[in-house]
Amino acid sequence: MFRTLRQHKTWLWGILIIVVIISFVIFFSPDVNRNPEAGPATVGRMDGKPVDRDTFMAAHIEADLLYFLNNGQRPQEGRGGWDGENEAKQRLILKDRAAKAGIKVSSEAATIWLQSLPIFKDKTGNYSPALYERFVTTLLNPAGYSKYMLEELAKSEMAIKQLITTVGLPGAMVSPRYATTSLQAQKEIYVAELATFPLSNFLASLENIAEADLQQHYTNRMSSYRIPEKMQVHYIEFPATNYFDAGMALFTQKEKVSAAEFADKIYKDNDPELYVDEEGNTLSEAAAKEKIITEIHKAYSLRAARAAAAEFINTYFAAEKFSEQDYMDAAKAKGLTPKLSESFSRTDGKPEALDFPATFAQAAWNLSSTNAVIPPVVGQTNVYAICFAGKIESKTPEYSEVADKVLEDYKKAEAVKACNAAARAFATSVTNLLATGKSFQEAATESKAQFTAIPEFTADAKDVDIELPAQWWQIKNAVSFKTAPAVCSPIIPASPLSTNAAAAVVYLKERKPADPAVVEAKLANYTKGLLADNLQSVFTEWFMQEYDKANFETARDIEKKKQEAQEQAAREAEAQASASTNQWTPASGTTNAPAKPIITPPAAPSTN
Repeated sequence: MFRTLRQHKTWLWGILIIVVIISFVIFFSPDVNRNPEAGPATVGRMDGKPVDRDTFMAAHIEADLLYFLNNGQRPQEGRGGWDGENEAKQRLILKDRAAKAGIKVSSEAATIWLQSLPIFKDKTGNYSPALYERFVTTLLNPAGYSKYMLEELAKSEMAIKQLITTVGLPGAMVSPRYATTSLQAQKEIYVAELATFPLSNFLASLENIAEADLQQHYTNRMSSYRIPEKMQVHYIEFPATNYFDAGMALFTQKEKVSAAEFADKIYKDNDPELYVDEEGNTLSEAAAKEKIITEIHKAYSLRAARAAAAEFINTYFAAEKFSEQDYMDAAKAKGLTPKLSESFSRTDGKPEALDFPATFAQAAWNLSSTNAVIPPVVGQTNVYAICFAGKIESKTPEYSEVADKVLEDYKKAEAVKACNAAARAFATSVTNLLATGKSFQEAATESKAQFTAIPEFTADAKDVDIELPAQWWQIKNAVSFKTAPAVCSPIIPASPLSTNAAAAVVYLKERKPADPAVVEAKLANYTKGLLADNLQSVFTEWFMQEYDKANFETARDIEKKKQEAQEQAAREAEAQASASTNQWTPASGTTNAPAKPIITPPAAPSTN
């Protein structure tokens, strides 16, 4: 819900305009069709009161619009944690609380917010009415949405921002002394040096390794050599290039103009500077139109290829169950030649040589001999009709099959041990060497380590301008908690699993106070940042409480509660039945029988 608008480059929107128009992507298509118990015109209840469908849909649209403005694309349900229903619920609660707080936003204030968005600014950084109108007419209106909806979003956002300030500001104050002290700590200057022990120096010394040691290494790590389960699929290619004429016929039928005429219209309707090459250079008019035409050809050729693949699948696989042989026979009848993919695992995602999309992996691993076909898979240049071919069970290879890999792994593991041991020995001895008057560089050279002088950096530095043999965050962490100068860090170990090809020891040579001029120059903005962080923290805590109070329930929430209640009742009934069965009862007439405990089994595990 609380996202910050990115600073989009203008050229990005030029690309989006082309893609949207050519591919006919509908960015905003709310699908709220949920009817809880309250009635057909109600989609949920908030604060014990019904929420009607129109109100909920408006919030859903606003959430979609805001995401689009932030990210340049419409959100996809379930991807990146996006939950459209929950976003709409949060937005309605916030708008309700803003209204109850008496917050009202004028059209003028909403206009100011819209004009501040980067996507509506030209290359000079000023608001461009032309860009705004193009966005509305090119993206919103074709999808059935209006300028009014965008302006309503602006009012909502301004109201929510005022609510955040109203709620959060009293508890988010930052004292000047705290801000100054905090910034001084962030801008403290470190002078550090580095001694590294490269892994390559130790790999070269490993010779005459005993076979018994290699076999033991393999035995101890058999799971790491296990070959994962893999699968193969049959596929029939429908190359987009084979469907160029059919694709152009589809285009002409829909647009009633030629591709060249369409490209000319698109180019004239938009700022010429929006059309750029991969380096961001503005294309000439001819090159820009050629790019648009190329995208038209690609999009519609793929669409026609997909239609052909779908016709093949739908014609022969209308039955609920079908076999691999059915697929092969159908292909033969059509004069098509299926190919067999390379085997691939879940982690591979897809056969390396094929341009299957990322979504293929999830669908492929649901295939089986009785669920053998999925809808056509659209790649970058081809469309594929897929059929399950079989799975290869996971197995652990014999030592002889992976002997070379075992040797490589063993040598690396032994080199890592030796490398880290050398670094530890150096870290232990370097203090004494420094006490004799030697420099850290001299001590490193004497221990056959590589020496690196790290440029001065501040505590909040993201990196430095030289290539380092260890990861920057490790080097920074090694010295950032040291309170005294002239101390060495614990070693930064080399690891066979990391990108570090060396073990390292960091020497904190000096720690300087922050430059007063830097602190003074940055203090105002830093204080604003602290205030914003504190304000957001206070507001978020408040909103979590309000969210719980609102008890906003939709049909999905109600159904989930029912399911959970049924599952809990089943677990309790099972536990009671088990307890009753296992309870010991003394026989009639028996006296002074020893008490036997009632055995209550643990509840069945939750299926949630």
